[in-house]
Amino acid sequence: MDYVLTLALQVYEDGLCACGQPTILAHHQQNDGWYDAKKIQCHSCAARERATTGNGTEQYVPQPGEKVYTIYSRPANKPLLKAGP
Repeated sequence: MDYVLTLALQVYEDGLCACGQPTILAHHQQNDGWYDAKKIQCHSCAARERATTGNGTEQYVPQPGEKVYTIYSRPANKPLLKAGP
């Protein structure tokens, strides 16, 4: 069963463009002009990018094997507010 699910995921992912949209739609000539671009900030990526930015004169160079990752550190006493209705 896992093998079939893995194959299904591979088929699905192979049908996506680098932008994440299905290529059958995103590359179709008649869809030119029918996509809107939206911007959103990923705060996790922003923190990682800030941590790996050079000091202004030198580019950031990671140590061999260094991986930079983020952790969610929001305290329990600071819950997220519900958005809209």
